[in-house]
Amino acid sequence: MSIRIKNVSTSLVSLYVPSIRLNRELNPGRAIPVTDEEYEELTFDPGFMALVNGHYVVIEGVPAEQQVAEVGPVFDAGKIQNMLLNNDFAKFIVNATEAEKESAVTLAVEHKITNTGLVTLIKKYCDVDVIDAIAKKHDAEEK
Repeated sequence: MSIRIKNVSTSLVSLYVPSIRLNRELNPGRAIPVTDEEYEELTFDPGFMALVNGHYVVIEGVPAEQQVAEVGPVFDAGKIQNMLLNNDFAKFIVNATEAEKESAVTLAVEHKITNTGLVTLIKKYCDVDVIDAIAKKHDAEEK
């Protein structure tokens, strides 16, 4: 089974690890294959591990005994979108990582979420006023 690194956030993720000549940008949802040796080297890179622990990327195809860290459940943009649209968001946002919070804000603005409960939760945990962000996006699109 091959090892893949996948961007599960709504942000562009840059991977730059000179020791293995890795210099890639991953758009949201994109995955790249890496060799076992490259994976091993990546696990010693603090920047890469910050992306893993922050839930910006997930590593697929690594047997349990080779995993270097337990990062807990990772919520990709699709799961976050489902929670936003199905009002199953409150339990998630309390323990969300920065990447997941950024995705939640992006998706709430994209889907023009104005539900008072959701907007209040996002303001409290993400420090973003979704209603204001939607208005600013609308104004920018009109120009």
